[in-house]
Amino acid sequence: MDELTAKTYRSLEWERLKSYLTAEAESDCGRKLCIGLEPVDSFEETARLLDETEEIVYMIQARSGFSAAGLPTLDEQLSRLQAGASLTAQDFLQIKSLLKISGLIKTGISLLPQESFPRITRYERLLVSLPSLVAVIDNVIDDGANVLDTASDLLFQLRQEAARLQSQISSELQKIIQSSSQSKALQEPIYTIRNGRFVVPVNASHRAVIPGIVHDSSASGLTIYVEPLAVLELANKKRLKESEIEREIARILDELAERIRGHHDELENSYRTVGCLDAISARARLALKYDGRKPELIKNDVTSFVYRQARHPLLILQSDKESVIANDIDIGVQNKLERTLIITGPNTGGKTVLLKTIGIFALMMRAGLLLPTAQGSSATIFAEVLADIGDEQSLEQSLSTFSSHMQNIVRIVARSRQGTLVLLDEVGAGTDPREGAALAKALLEHLTASGAMTIATTHFSELKTMAYSEPIYVNGSLEFDEITLSPSYRLRLGIPGSSKATTIAHRLGLNEAVINRANELLETDKEDLQTTIELLEERLATLRNKDEELALAIEEAKAQKDLYEKQLHDENQKAERTRTNLAAKLEEEFNLSRDYVRHLIADLQKEPSIAKAQKVQKELATLRKELGWLEQRPDAVFESKNRLQPGQSVKVRSLNQRGVLQSVDEKKGAEQESVAHVKAGNLTLKVPLSDLELLSDSKQDSSLGKQSARKGSHRNARSHAPYTSDATNIAHSNQVRVFVRTGDNTIDLRGQRVDEALSRLDQFINEAIVHERSPVMIIHGHGTGALRNAVRDALASNNSLERIRPGENYEGGDGVTIVEI
Repeated sequence: MDELTAKTYRSLEWERLKSYLTAEAESDCGRKLCIGLEPVDSFEETARLLDETEEIVYMIQARSGFSAAGLPTLDEQLSRLQAGASLTAQDFLQIKSLLKISGLIKTGISLLPQESFPRITRYERLLVSLPSLVAVIDNVIDDGANVLDTASDLLFQLRQEAARLQSQISSELQKIIQSSSQSKALQEPIYTIRNGRFVVPVNASHRAVIPGIVHDSSASGLTIYVEPLAVLELANKKRLKESEIEREIARILDELAERIRGHHDELENSYRTVGCLDAISARARLALKYDGRKPELIKNDVTSFVYRQARHPLLILQSDKESVIANDIDIGVQNKLERTLIITGPNTGGKTVLLKTIGIFALMMRAGLLLPTAQGSSATIFAEVLADIGDEQSLEQSLSTFSSHMQNIVRIVARSRQGTLVLLDEVGAGTDPREGAALAKALLEHLTASGAMTIATTHFSELKTMAYSEPIYVNGSLEFDEITLSPSYRLRLGIPGSSKATTIAHRLGLNEAVINRANELLETDKEDLQTTIELLEERLATLRNKDEELALAIEEAKAQKDLYEKQLHDENQKAERTRTNLAAKLEEEFNLSRDYVRHLIADLQKEPSIAKAQKVQKELATLRKELGWLEQRPDAVFESKNRLQPGQSVKVRSLNQRGVLQSVDEKKGAEQESVAHVKAGNLTLKVPLSDLELLSDSKQDSSLGKQSARKGSHRNARSHAPYTSDATNIAHSNQVRVFVRTGDNTIDLRGQRVDEALSRLDQFINEAIVHERSPVMIIHGHGTGALRNAVRDALASNNSLERIRPGENYEGGDGVTIVEI
């Protein structure tokens, strides 16, 4: 992105990160996009790239991602197609592979909820499957890239004639091989092909025995390969026929190319889109390896960022994730005046790694790569990253370390402005310490005034005092463990650090006398820093006082919050008691009505009129429905959050589906609704909280009892009318029913004889009744319809079944039957 960036940062580390990214892609098209990945310029484009990567991460975590594996490289074929050039049979097979992969991905995207995956679902319209085009290719070319005989009548006829000629040639050659006179001249009783001609191996000494044309000889010259005159004309005819076949094949392929040429733009868009989605998936898979997350993007004129638990991605990818030290890096968020971070600390303490982490984060965001940070991270999109990192001494140009740094810094000063991130490693180093410190201070002042955000590492004590004179500067340091005499690599904001040069030198084994003398010389300089240290201690004392005041305010607010929640809880309990009492009174009235109806049913049953009894039962059901609000209101379940716990049994009302509550995503704001995750069979449903009904143990038990009771009465009440696909005879419920297919509730009868299938069906239904599995799916396929009709007739005669229906389109259509026990 910028020629000022040092090799160790831009060229080397960025390219290394892209090499990891490229390895995650599954297609050549996706790999090319990963190799050429570059940061984008606009805020909106950056947000789009990050959103796309995050959405694919969610899909992979939910095991619903898609794959571009097997996507062929079609750049040349699509160019030839557009230019009107010919295509080979293999080219058409590759186009068919594209359409199949594109169709699978398109189907997968179509199943995604647009509100949850707004970025990825936009790609669906660019993907095509073109099944008619796939069928045309299948009618012409087989899987081995051979043009089928049935591709045209002429090709079929030509190949038949060529086969007949081949048979005649073989027959003539066999006559020679089996001839008592001519076979003696053969080296071996076989025939072969030399230079496209049919020949027999003849002893050179018997050349005259078999008249014909010599096409080749062995290395020793003892064997010559002769094309007998008897097959010469037949072979010529066969070669002419093969030429006609090649021309016909070329004509067929040209005609096929012409049919496909009209779809060139669709194929091109679909190919590029699959490659793009593969590159996005590669970004997502790489993010999962280094535990990447999308930061909140800050869009304003103030440059700032806060990275929670930030780690360099290459360190994670190259080593154990847990061994990489994470740091909180915060500048310009709490204090909008902050512009320049001055990082000090010991050598080998991690200053340069921290600097590179900030720099590569700025590039990663603009390229759509998630950051290895914790939740709560946010950042500005920097328009440009200018860096001077590493020792760039040049022998060829006779430049010193200082001169090499100055060349970069001259260009950095010229280009720094608002929205620029400047990274300076060991600013002012490589020259006289006093002059270097003065130059570094002037440089930081200029960069800060230009509006750029600057992160600089240094060992100059003079730069540490800048943060105490103006709030625009911030001190930071890397910790050093005095006990173990080793760096901890942890960043401390607001506190300057020491270089620990003598300590590190002592740890590395420098002579003790040299260390003692250096410490004596340092004592004379400590007095110069005493004023700065006293000022620092005074400011730290002020901050501690403010922290104590803030802690007291937080405690008071917490006490007020607890009091309010207690009052709210008491009011909810009071309302619940009132509702329960009212429900009990009305339940009592309902019980009286129910007893009355029971007596009525008993009287009617004395007179064997089942129709009258059923009428009374319907009246009871109507009465119960009218008083159905006596049951616990589903939304009342959620009036108290204390009653909503993971592991509870719930019912999704809109789907009439039971499951186990996994978790609840609380939403903030009056217009937003909390979302619950419910495990139903092998599926995890994501539904609004208001769509759930809590199922108590007693309610579940009673519902099971009702099912058992219904089974007993159902045998008497169920009509034995033959099966029909009319929706009015099958669907008696207005509720939406979702069938969750498992290995226990599904049987596949396809390919079996009717008697064998009915025997297995009877056993399967009996097991479902015993184990109370409902609903269940019978897969019988379409076929001639004989097996389907036999299965449904058998089901219709079973008194234990409550409801029979064909499958929905997404369940398998009329090729399956869904049965409720």
